[in-house]
Amino acid sequence: MYTVRTLAFGVAAFSFLTLGTIFGTGTLSAQITDQILAHVNHGFVVGNKTLPPGDYTFRIERNSDLGVMIVQNKNGDNVAQFAVRQSIDNHTPAHSQLVFKRYGNTEFLSKVYESGSRSGVAVDAISSEEQRLMKSGQQGTEHIEEQQ
Repeated sequence: MYTVRTLAFGVAAFSFLTLGTIFGTGTLSAQITDQILAHVNHGFVVGNKTLPPGDYTFRIERNSDLGVMIVQNKNGDNVAQFAVRQSIDNHTPAHSQLVFKRYGNTEFLSKVYESGSRSGVAVDAISSEEQRLMKSGQQGTEHIEEQQ
């Protein structure tokens, strides 16, 4: 009887962990917990919106299950909302980081990492403009901008 209970518990625990991984409810740590203040000295594309240079706040939308990020400038007149997924970096950044892909003079937001955490977010969908550039054979160059 004891062996059957242990086996049943083991199967139930395995099933729970497997389903959690499949449906995104696993034990992964939070992606971005605080808002990130950033100065971006160049225009950039996120989703299908181009934002001008300036000071921005990046934050995860409440009640989005960590799946939607909002970026807006200080005045609130330049706002973009976009889907994100978890991204794990190879190192733990000392400062928050924005990762961009550059094609010529156009910069596309790619990833966001909060200081002190390897777990961040990646933009979930490639914009139509970036897709067009990729189809034309252009290679994006990824670069990181640390925020103070």
